[in-house]
Amino acid sequence: MVTSIQNEQSNGLITGCILMAFAFLENRRYGLATFLIVLTVYVKLFGLVAFLIFLFYPKKWKLAAYTALWTIILFFIPLLFVDWAQYLFLWEAYGAMLLEDHSTSYGFSIMGIWHTWTNLEVNKLAFLAVGFLALCIPYLRVKSYQNYTFRFQALMAILLWIVIFNHKAESPTFVIAMTAMALWYVQSSRMKWQTILIIFAFVFTSLSSTDLFPAFVREEWIKPYAIKALPSIIVWMVITFGLINLKPNNLKESQHGDS
Repeated sequence: MVTSIQNEQSNGLITGCILMAFAFLENRRYGLATFLIVLTVYVKLFGLVAFLIFLFYPKKWKLAAYTALWTIILFFIPLLFVDWAQYLFLWEAYGAMLLEDHSTSYGFSIMGIWHTWTNLEVNKLAFLAVGFLALCIPYLRVKSYQNYTFRFQALMAILLWIVIFNHKAESPTFVIAMTAMALWYVQSSRMKWQTILIIFAFVFTSLSSTDLFPAFVREEWIKPYAIKALPSIIVWMVITFGLINLKPNNLKESQHGDS
C-alpha cells in the first residue's frame, strides 16, 4: 500500500472499491455495490472482471439496471469540465493508448514470466482466453453460490487474476494481489504449507522491490524474471483448484431469504 501511494497510483482505491462492493452485495445494497464496480472500470479497465461476482446474487435485473444507470451517469460527468469534441478526442486517445500498451509490455504477469523464463514469444490474447476460462470454471458450480466461503474465495481469485493477467502490472499494482493473498490466508485453515506460501508471498511480492533486497538482486533477478508475480500465480492456482474441488461440508452456509 505504501508503494502504491508513493507512486501516486490508484490500485489501493481499486482494491477498496471491489472489497466494499462485495460487502454491499452481501447486504443486498445493490445501488452502492454497482456504483463501486462501475467506478473501478472507469478508473482502470480491468475492473470489468469484478462484474463476475454479480452472478452470485439474486435480482440480477436490478444489478443490470443499476449498472446501466451508473455507467451513463459516470460517462457524462466529465462533460461538466470539457466539451463534447474534446471528450471524444480523449476517448480516442485512450483507445489508442490501450492498443499500444498491449503490444509493448508484459509486466509482472504470467505472460511476463512465460516470456522471460522460456524466451518464447507470447500471444497475450491466448493467455487471457485460457486464463479467463480457468477463472470461470468454478462458476459452473451454481449450487455453491449460496455459500459464503465459495463467494469469498471466488472474489480473491478475481483480485489475483486482474493482476497476474495484466500485461501492464507493475510493483504498485500488487497491493491488489497482496490484499487477496492476505485475506485468503486469514480465512484458510492455516496449515503449514499455507503459512509457508504466505511468507513466500510477503517476501517476494511485498519486499522484493524494497531496499531490503540488494540492488543487484532486484535488477538482475527479481525484475527481469518477473519473480514478484510468482507467489500470486501460485496462490491463484491454489484458490481456483480449491473452488473446483471444495466439498459441500467445508462450506460455510450464508443463505438469504431472497432468491
